[in-house]
Amino acid sequence: MDIITSHNALDFDGLAAMVAAGKLYPSATKVFAGTLSRKVKKFMALYKDTLMIRSAKEVNFDEVKGLIVVDTANASRLGQLKELAGKRDIIIHIYDHHPVMDDDIKGEIAEIHKVGAATTILVEKIREAGIDITPFEATILALGIYDDTGSLLFTSTTPRDVYAVAYLLEKGANLAVIADFLEHTFSEEQKNLMQELLGSVKRLNIGHTDIVLACAKRKDFVHGLDLITYRLMEIENSEAVFTIVLMEGKVNVVGRSRTETVKVNKILGDMGGRGHEKAASAVIKGKTVEDIVELVEQKLKENINSGLTARDIMSTPVKTIPASFTMEEAFRLMLRYGHTGMPVVDGDKIIGVISRRDVDKARMHDLGHVPVKGFMTTDVITASPDTPVAQIQEIMVEKDIGRLPIVEKGRLVGIVSRTDILRTLHGGDYPEDHEVLYDVEGNGYVNLRELLEKKVPGDILKILETAGKIADEFGFKMYCVGGFVRDLILSYPNFDIDLVVEGDGEKLAVKLAEVMGGKSRIHRRFGTGVVIFPDGFKIDVATARTEYYEFPAALPRVEKSSLREDLYRRDFTINTLAIYLNPDRFGELIDYFGGRKDLEQGYVRILYNLSFIEDPTRIMRAIRFEQRYNFRIEPDTLRFARDAIERRMLGKLSYKRILQEIILILSERNPLPALERMKEIGVWQYVFSEVDFDKIDKGILRRVPLVVGWFKERYHITAIREWLVYLVVILAQLDEEELNRILERYKFDKYAAKVIDESKEVGKVLKEVELKEDIKFSEIDLLISKWSPESIVYLLLHIKDEKIWEKIVGYLECKEKVKLEINGDDLKELGLKPGPVYKLILDELYILKIDGIIKDKEQELQTVKKWIKEKYSYAINN
Repeated sequence: MDIITSHNALDFDGLAAMVAAGKLYPSATKVFAGTLSRKVKKFMALYKDTLMIRSAKEVNFDEVKGLIVVDTANASRLGQLKELAGKRDIIIHIYDHHPVMDDDIKGEIAEIHKVGAATTILVEKIREAGIDITPFEATILALGIYDDTGSLLFTSTTPRDVYAVAYLLEKGANLAVIADFLEHTFSEEQKNLMQELLGSVKRLNIGHTDIVLACAKRKDFVHGLDLITYRLMEIENSEAVFTIVLMEGKVNVVGRSRTETVKVNKILGDMGGRGHEKAASAVIKGKTVEDIVELVEQKLKENINSGLTARDIMSTPVKTIPASFTMEEAFRLMLRYGHTGMPVVDGDKIIGVISRRDVDKARMHDLGHVPVKGFMTTDVITASPDTPVAQIQEIMVEKDIGRLPIVEKGRLVGIVSRTDILRTLHGGDYPEDHEVLYDVEGNGYVNLRELLEKKVPGDILKILETAGKIADEFGFKMYCVGGFVRDLILSYPNFDIDLVVEGDGEKLAVKLAEVMGGKSRIHRRFGTGVVIFPDGFKIDVATARTEYYEFPAALPRVEKSSLREDLYRRDFTINTLAIYLNPDRFGELIDYFGGRKDLEQGYVRILYNLSFIEDPTRIMRAIRFEQRYNFRIEPDTLRFARDAIERRMLGKLSYKRILQEIILILSERNPLPALERMKEIGVWQYVFSEVDFDKIDKGILRRVPLVVGWFKERYHITAIREWLVYLVVILAQLDEEELNRILERYKFDKYAAKVIDESKEVGKVLKEVELKEDIKFSEIDLLISKWSPESIVYLLLHIKDEKIWEKIVGYLECKEKVKLEINGDDLKELGLKPGPVYKLILDELYILKIDGIIKDKEQELQTVKKWIKEKYSYAINN
């Protein structure tokens, strides 16, 4: 395994750099080296379920092959991971912004740059690689840069830091959240003013909103009252704060708010103040501090409505676990609803809370049969429906809990999760609660042995049986998974086979190749292999695996028994089916997520609601499968697809990934329905915004498979990229500028670019053929002889006149048959010196032959002899 880590006493730059490195090294595991700073500890109390960072004690050092170190290059700062830096067999990559020291770790990659924050270096790498980031990730990365550069005010700040922050703001970084966690260094004057303000604090609670008023009197002017006010709000943990300070004979008022209920610009507006809803200020003459305090209080009472309470954001009714349930039953319930923890009830009374971690530990110790009441936490902290949201957030941070049951008159009426709190902070930028969409009711036992024997060629069936037997000998479990299983049930030809092993996939791949007389190619880092059989047929073999951590404080235990988790990561339920291949259960269908039922009902269904947010290309895949099989996108799935489109998730994809999906759609037997569906649900604008879909010639699109099929059969050409023909039909309406934008965006390969370029000449060619009734084949040859087969097909698609069709097809058939019978050796025998003259002669002969003027080898030789006398005597050997 590869791990990403940073220094001990981790600050926000180190944390953000770890998150950024995770984008560059997606298969690596993030690990804390040791302690966390107070700020980061507070941050992780709220976000730990989202960031999923392990502690050092959960890592088996013997399994570590790569070490990515960020925000330090000093081994002594790596805490519990220090010994890994000294291992010679570990590959080390370093990203740091501190000055280079003699005792620094030496890495194979060492990106050491003089910038204000280490995160800046990694943000630049992310941009260079074209990797997309979410607004949530942008917020964390910006927090790291702001923290280490003093909000870009420290002298160590460089233009690169500023550019990085600008990019992150473009990506949706949330400044309100960043400001929530930042701290600032004060001057001596500012510290003294802060102390005076703290000593005068007056607390108000208006409409469930905690507000602080603080006042002071100073002879001299003190800069930075806005920063002091913000810091005061942090210290007092209030939802709004107003500082009222007399300086140089004027009353300076600064208001700060982090709630929608207190709009500080409205409160200070009548006093001549200006600003935003969350930040405003005023300077007032002729009034005392006491006058202004009284006026601010009056304005607050007039303008504040009740703030958000638990009742406003809680989930209800609450999904609960009866105390009599076993840990195994609790596991199934959590998996089904996608929860990481649930309240335990006895009747309608809450008696405890059980977490997914507790369930996993119990199952790993073979205690799945034990009732949940033996593992649940009984010290349950609850809140009432009228508890302010700010207070709930404070409870969650202080008590380090992920969910808070809401109880009214002794009865459980709702629950507030970390995600509910985070949504109030981030709004639409934070993902919704995880929600599974599949239905596993009514999935009975099914064995597909007969279907395999009937539909699968004998040699492939033998491979599957052999793989199952080998797995049995090793004590492994072997499955055939994914698209092959789906298409087998649908009787759709597909022999692209993927095998998943609950065991050691590498070992099995090597043995299968040995037994079947083939070769194996192993990718150890990913636990996968490819078996190549003597006839060239290939099968992919992968290990299904997951890691668990035994209690207490044990090293990780690798369990290669997670087929369910392996399948759960897939895109749609219809692609989660598996077939057992071991001899005792050969052919048994494994269907954890209701895929067979969706095949029967004709539904394309995602497994959970964040599926399209995590990978927006799945929207295009859903359309492709829907149209290929004449299915329907399941209503909830369609709703989540439309939501992801509205959130502009497709706009975050790289053009390379979009192009891959375009090619797959255009490679379908009839892509037009899929293209129409893309237009209908809003995908088209992210694919070809320059193309007016309604102006595409649908008649030509429908004729593509007919003309391509005729062309392949007539001229024995099979290697035609049919998707390219569809593509040039789609792009036909564009002018030069619009077409160039698409070419710049998608970076087609040279062959595709050539076809697109040739397609622009079709109109000119047809016009020339039409105008010249007696056009010769040699003249047509001069126009299109170097064209690709796709361009010839595109030309044929545009012919509407039968006479022109006959001319072009006549030329193609003549070209297919015409071959010169003499060559360079014959010219040499005629006494001609080898050189450029050979090409001149052969080209001229070809023109005469394709036009039917000469017929055979004898006429070719006689013609050349004549030309030697008339014009090529200079090329004769003397």
